[in-house]
Amino acid sequence: MNAVNSTQKDNKVVFPKPDTYFYRLMNHNKKELPRSYKWLKRLNKYFMVPLYRLRILPLFGIGWIFLMISTIGRRTGKTHRSPLEFHRINNVIHIAAGRGEKTDWVKNIRVNPDKVKVQVGFRSFYAQVEIIEDITEKVKYIEWMIKNIPKEAEMGFGWDPKTDSIEQSDFTPLASFLPIIRLHKPRGL
Repeated sequence: MNAVNSTQKDNKVVFPKPDTYFYRLMNHNKKELPRSYKWLKRLNKYFMVPLYRLRILPLFGIGWIFLMISTIGRRTGKTHRSPLEFHRINNVIHIAAGRGEKTDWVKNIRVNPDKVKVQVGFRSFYAQVEIIEDITEKVKYIEWMIKNIPKEAEMGFGWDPKTDSIEQSDFTPLASFLPIIRLHKPRGL
């Protein structure tokens, strides 16, 4: 059996590359992951969520980068709020769940897709949720990221604009791991 470089497959560069954020998430030690996210949960719970709800963070332009999503807990039935980075593509909000299908807000959306409230800046609305399941659609989103926010692509999954090309890249492992959700505004808002 031949030893194959983990980043090469059929003369294509496979993403995510080793030693990147998404690679570590996809290949993590189960005991290490909760400790690494403990500080992030505290930051969200005690800083981001309260200041966003009080409409203080949108005053500083955070509403251009982050939104607040409110979901109904799949087990508790309680409202859970999460600040999430989002991107607008063709006037539709797109969110990628960095922790994959293990992300609590993704699990909540799958159980209660009709009860998702979104606050973007000072505006809030109940969103129509579309969970993208098609791998080619997810790959298009990843390619959009590369073209429009290359620094985020570089930090997240190891994209190097100097040496990598979209044509010679295989994004299917990353696309398979990454849940992508579209949030549509109801008509009239």
